[in-house]
Parts: sequence; C-alpha cells; structure tokens
Amino acid sequence: MRVFAIPVTRTQWALHCHPINVVPTRMTRWALTASDKWSKWAVYPRDTWRGKIYAYGEKLMDRIDYKEYFLKEVPTKSEGAMVNQVDIVAPALLNETEIISGLRSLAQKQEPHHGRWMKYCCYMLPISSLFTLVPVIPNFPFFYNLFRVYSHYKARHGAQHLLHLLDRGAYQVTFDPELNSWYEGAMSQRLDTPDSRTLPGSESTDSRQPGYSSTSRSPDESDQSTIDCGDPLLEELPLITDNDIARMTARFQLPHFESAIRRARHQIVAGLSKPKPRQ
Repeated sequence: MRVFAIPVTRTQWALHCHPINVVPTRMTRWALTASDKWSKWAVYPRDTWRGKIYAYGEKLMDRIDYKEYFLKEVPTKSEGAMVNQVDIVAPALLNETEIISGLRSLAQKQEPHHGRWMKYCCYMLPISSLFTLVPVIPNFPFFYNLFRVYSHYKARHGAQHLLHLLDRGAYQVTFDPELNSWYEGAMSQRLDTPDSRTLPGSESTDSRQPGYSSTSRSPDESDQSTIDCGDPLLEELPLITDNDIARMTARFQLPHFESAIRRARHQIVAGLSKPKPRQ
C-alpha cells in the first residue's frame, strides 16, 4: 500500500492511504454497499426531504477528523494479509525520521481513542434503534450511529496494522521529485514575501499572494476553500491551496486522493484560524 504525507503547513500534514492487494471483509463489503446507496441520494433536489438529509449528512461527514478518514483507509490485518510493506510518498521538505515518528505517534494515539469511542457508539445503538417507531422516515440516527461504530472499528484496526508495519521496519520512504519542486517554490516565495497571516480572500489580503501557493497563478485564480474558518488571522501559513491539490491529483491519478487531501487541508486551516482564548 502507499501512504501520502502532504504538508499543509510545516508542522501539520494531510494524509492519504491507497491500499493495494487488499481483500475486503464481509463487513467492509456491507459498508461499501451502504455507501453506494447513500451516494445515490445526491441526485435529489435540495428542496426535497431526501436532498436536505443528504446535504446535512455530508456536512456531518466533513466534520469527522481527517485523521480518522486516513486510518480507515489503512487496511486491517485481515484485509491486508498480503500487504508486506508500506510505501510512503512525501516531499523532501520532510525527512524520513520525522515522517516515521509522526505516523507512529498518530497510530499510538488514535488506536485507544477509536477503541473507546467504538464502545460508546455501541452503547448508543439500543437507544438510537428506538427511532424506528417513527413512521415513514427511515431511522437515520440508528444508521448514523452504526456507521460511527464501523468507522471507529476500521480506524482502530487500521492504526494497529500501520503500527505493526512500522515496528517491523516494513516501509520505504520516497521523495517525489514533482512534490519537491512544488514545495521548494512555495518556501522560496514565502521568504521573498512580507509576512501576512490573513486568509486568502479576506479584505486585507490579496488572494494571489505567492505565499499561499507552491505554483504560479493567473490573476483570476484564488484559494477555493469554502470552509468557515472563523477568525481570518492564521498562526501559520498554509503551503498549499485547493488548486495545488487538484494538480497533485492529476499527478498521482488516484480516485480518492483529492477529496482526502482537500478535507484535511480545510480542517487544518480552520484549526489554525480559531481565535485564541482570552487570558
């Protein structure tokens, strides 16, 4: 399998796992079938009850921690029995030691977290099942709670498998040349640009500032982030934009790469822009 470590800032990375030679379990096949049925609701107009529920459900999905999405992508030991090595792709902005240390720390921290919340969601299943008594409307609280049980289960076992591979030394870090050129351009442009920590698109910031992109832009291009980032004052400048993520997607040609990296970037930028509590 391949793991992509894409720095959004110098200290925070977006992560994506592309599994290879994976045999899905029966539980995973059920989850994929449910996901396919859910995606079909996207065709309903937003003024219908199905369309409104789908839109609200997608907002709930976007609020789930991007690290959980990453660990869910890592196959469990039963799914990835033929996975004997993890290939890690990253820019040379990071070094191998901090990549492995960061992934190991993430797996060690998240494994008990997801185990604990999986139990909590299991406890809530009998309560949420009572909504079945409501006529006509499907029991969405129960289905969402069931999804969270599966999500925490997958993330927990994905963390265990990732930690197992790292502890065995079954990994290889590759620094992609094209990623290197993008990030080298971003860092050099930031050094030549006056320090500005307001979000692109705010009244006091030109969205075409080179400090927010690792590639050159046309005058009409701007940061396409649509997340509510609260206070536009950032503690740390993001190194990539949604436009950069689209270019990376074209480079790697992976089906879920763009959505995973974009979601992570939006959450990281939103976290950076939260106002500090008053002393």
